[in-house]
Amino acid sequence: MKNKSLILYKYLISYIIIFLIPYLTISAVFYFMSVHNLRTEIIQSNVEKIEQVIEFTDTRMQELRSLAIRISYDHRLTPYMFSQPYYSKLAIEELNSYKANSAIIDGLYLYYQGNDQLYSQRGSTTIHTLLNAVYRVKEEEGEKFNQKLQTVTKPITYPIELDTDNEENSKKLISYLYPIPTNSSFSYGTVAFLVKETTLKKLTQNVLGDFNGNIYIFNEDNDLLSANNKGEKIDLKEIKPFASGQTGVINKTINSRNYSMVVVRSENTNWTIVTTMPTTQFYEKMSSLRFTILLILTIIALIGIVTAIFMSFRQYRPIQNLAHSLKSKHKNITNNNDNDELASIHETINLMYENSEELQKKIVSQQPFIRDQLLLLLLKGDIKDETEVNKLLCDAGINFIGSKFFITLILFKDKVLEHKSLQNREIILSNLRNVSINSCKGYGVELIHENGLAIITNIDDTAERTETEEVQRNFIEVLKQQLKKFSTEMPIITVGKVYEELSWINRSFIEANASVEYNLLNYEHNTVYFEDIAMEKTETALWLPQEEQAKLTHSMKQGDKVVALETLGTMFNNIKDQKMSPHILKCICFDMINCVLKTTLELGMKESSMEVQKLVDFTSVIDLENKLSHSIPIICEEVEKSKENTDNLLKLNIIKHIQEEYKSHSLGLEYTAEKFQLSASYLSRFMKEQTGKTFTQYVWRLRNDEFKRQLRETDYPIKKIVEDIGYVDVANFTRKFKKEEGITPGQYRKQYKVK
Repeated sequence: MKNKSLILYKYLISYIIIFLIPYLTISAVFYFMSVHNLRTEIIQSNVEKIEQVIEFTDTRMQELRSLAIRISYDHRLTPYMFSQPYYSKLAIEELNSYKANSAIIDGLYLYYQGNDQLYSQRGSTTIHTLLNAVYRVKEEEGEKFNQKLQTVTKPITYPIELDTDNEENSKKLISYLYPIPTNSSFSYGTVAFLVKETTLKKLTQNVLGDFNGNIYIFNEDNDLLSANNKGEKIDLKEIKPFASGQTGVINKTINSRNYSMVVVRSENTNWTIVTTMPTTQFYEKMSSLRFTILLILTIIALIGIVTAIFMSFRQYRPIQNLAHSLKSKHKNITNNNDNDELASIHETINLMYENSEELQKKIVSQQPFIRDQLLLLLLKGDIKDETEVNKLLCDAGINFIGSKFFITLILFKDKVLEHKSLQNREIILSNLRNVSINSCKGYGVELIHENGLAIITNIDDTAERTETEEVQRNFIEVLKQQLKKFSTEMPIITVGKVYEELSWINRSFIEANASVEYNLLNYEHNTVYFEDIAMEKTETALWLPQEEQAKLTHSMKQGDKVVALETLGTMFNNIKDQKMSPHILKCICFDMINCVLKTTLELGMKESSMEVQKLVDFTSVIDLENKLSHSIPIICEEVEKSKENTDNLLKLNIIKHIQEEYKSHSLGLEYTAEKFQLSASYLSRFMKEQTGKTFTQYVWRLRNDEFKRQLRETDYPIKKIVEDIGYVDVANFTRKFKKEEGITPGQYRKQYKVK
């Protein structure tokens, strides 16, 4: 058991306690109930045996009482009858018949006062002869018997001590004296029944059974009538007080030995029987039962403890395996107590929880970037797997409520030039990131190049197809009311057409962009619906639709070659379907070439003008369509490269600014966004896209690297270094440094100091 885990001992102690509580409770109840029941049974058994003797003696004494009453009323047993020779013989025969009615009577005598004679079944005799010749009574006992015989007025039981050395004969006679007549205050005679002590001993000899003990019978005057000794003889003085006391079982120490005495008193004769035997013998069965119960309980306890040990090892094993597994996978766990796996698991779980919290924070912090990136992908039409995109949208908290979509483009007329305008812009962007109006739900994303934002709006499927346009326009009107609360100058709002597929959102985005220029040329108000442009007719129906030209232009400016080629195909199909003269057709073709060339010039692509000769030298409408279909993808690719170059240049400028100003206390996300005329949310997303780190993480890395360099190469105080790299709160920086590096700044300096 060397180096066993504390948790194993805790398990063992816990299981033993869990076992012992019910075990001890049940054992105690079972033990005491069993012992108590047996004790009660033993006491009851002994009491019942004595009660049987009492019942037997009561019966015999009742017989003697009945005989005495019959004798006192028998006219054949009067003094006159005994005085006549003829009748005396009949009287003696009558006495003999009375004696025969009771088996316990040794002698039946009839005494009449004023006469020295005693009459019995054997004839008449004197009192002196009876006491000295027949029974050999001690002199003082004889005088006492003679006195009681002459003066008795009520039935009494009286012991008479005999003067004899013969062990076969009884040493005591029991006399039962009954006055004649009964129920009279004046008696003229006495009936005497004499019973040998051995007769009573025979009645009580089975009470003790095989036990060694003593049994005593006392009369109503507390005189000892009979004693039967099978064990150690006890002084009668020790026993007599109990004969007149309470009944029941009494435990008493006599001669330095514990005895149990059973005292039972007759209600009829008022005799008391007392049995005494050693307590160990009295409760011998109970001792045997106690030993058996304790043996069984000990065996159960051993089984329970062995089971507790087995269960402890069984429950401990998975914890041990888990602790070892976690320890092997997390080497950096430093548990102070190697013997406590729970502490190790607790520390590991805490570390995992902290890592999970950090990861969760990172996920939460990255969620806005993921969300904006997904929305930008939808606007560009870069959807390859719609199922996967829907899953990503759901993870980013974007839940579309229907299958109909349109784009709302909000363009600000002013630039972010000061801190106040930056704050207003942030408020607008924050309020329009999630918009729910009536049956529409919109998700806004900032468009830095367009100086505005796009809202991908989804219409609930419960809206009827005929109501789609009404729902769309209601959404825009409510949106305008909200913009008025935050904007001093109403921005331009353009709205693309409604499409029923997620992958077609980019077409609505192109249409919303195409509506911008049309708004500037033809409308004084701030809201333009692309559908309204499409409905307007030019003076001649033979010319190119203006909305298609705008859609082609902005699909090229967005670098979306799919929509650009799709729009180009639609325009050529319109030309082919119309009947027009060759001159008009040629003019329309040159107008289309002019639209493409104008767009390339606006995008600053002067190199593309080298393709003009090829475009102008078209031989047919189909030839021009093929040449434009070849040139437009090249233009879109140039636009994408130009955007990348612009982003790279912006990235370089921002990074350069941060690297120059990272020691400044005033450097922050809003400060930098204002300097580059960007919104804080866009700058944060832009930094994440370009560097893989948020603005705060990038600045922290620069400051931390400089902090560690100064720790290694200088002797400046830590507080001075912290303040030098742009931090004011030294304690907060120290906590963050320790969490990041795993050691304190002082420990880092001591470990990596350049000597």
